[in-house]
Amino acid sequence: MSTNRAVRIHGKNDIRIEDLPIPEPQENWVQLRMSTVGLCRTDVHLYDEGRVDHIVINKPITIGHEISGRVSKLGQGVTDLNVGDRVAVDPLRSCGGCHQCSRGRSNICRQLHCSGVLHADGGFATYMVAPAKTCYKIPDNMSMEEGAMMEPLSVGVNGVKRARMVEGDVVVVMGAGPVGLFAMQAAKALGASRVMMVDINPKRLELALKMGVSQVFKPTVHLSNPKAASEELKAALGDEADLCIECSGAPGVVDLAIHSCRPGGKVMMLGFGEMAMKVHVGMAAVREIDILGSFANLHNYPECIRLVSEGKINVRSAITHRLPLENVMDGINLVRSGESVKVVINCDDC
Repeated sequence: MSTNRAVRIHGKNDIRIEDLPIPEPQENWVQLRMSTVGLCRTDVHLYDEGRVDHIVINKPITIGHEISGRVSKLGQGVTDLNVGDRVAVDPLRSCGGCHQCSRGRSNICRQLHCSGVLHADGGFATYMVAPAKTCYKIPDNMSMEEGAMMEPLSVGVNGVKRARMVEGDVVVVMGAGPVGLFAMQAAKALGASRVMMVDINPKRLELALKMGVSQVFKPTVHLSNPKAASEELKAALGDEADLCIECSGAPGVVDLAIHSCRPGGKVMMLGFGEMAMKVHVGMAAVREIDILGSFANLHNYPECIRLVSEGKINVRSAITHRLPLENVMDGINLVRSGESVKVVINCDDC
């Protein structure tokens, strides 16, 4: 194929499938033939709004940051990869020299690039290029679909690790979307004694049970009364939570998480909805409840690949829809409607 078929967002409600030149790898980079790429709600926000918070589409970009592919060409200096290697691609590219990078927090680098989101083309294409150091070989017992799920799984793993979950903790995960399902499994794999999944969608809760959650809970008390809602949750749990992981982004859920924690507990925010919200921060302060945030991932791909390849985490069950590249708009509509859990795009035939 002499062209690179790619899904490009030009701005709000402006998505185009275009034929571009095949990109060539620079020194220490590789060219990748795309295989499976996951569709994320971030991609939908970029299409619907032309932005995600401070990230604004000011020039066309190829979207797709949940990436798997095969190495198709090596740039000069690449020695750890070979043509034909199957890889999962970490979309984050940090500068390596700023204040945050020098302190081991490269995921919040001020000059961060993110394939398919910020300053760099992503994976909804026939080919892309990426730094070799961001490409992680996946073992033979993992599929390319599973490889694409390393990005959302790494978000869940990063949240659990940044929350400093202690082995034996009681964990409540709020929101049974892809990141919530993966955060739930990460908490179990990393030592939680029990994990409850909270959601209002019965089908999502059924899926959580199939994926190994300890128990599920569908709230009936409205979140306008967070204390009463938390009492209902804690009664179902039979305990207070050591750690609440908020993955829904829905209004009021962070406040529910604060009220559901025991003194000295933690709230981890993974599902960012409203940037400004009304929560009982003072109550969290006097009960020494830590409110934490986590962005993307911090070098978690090797651990994620290990957990999946060893059968400790099941990412494949979250995939509900598989579509060709030409039908990416159908995928966006599925994500927007809530009918899907995880949509993946097959780029092998594009």
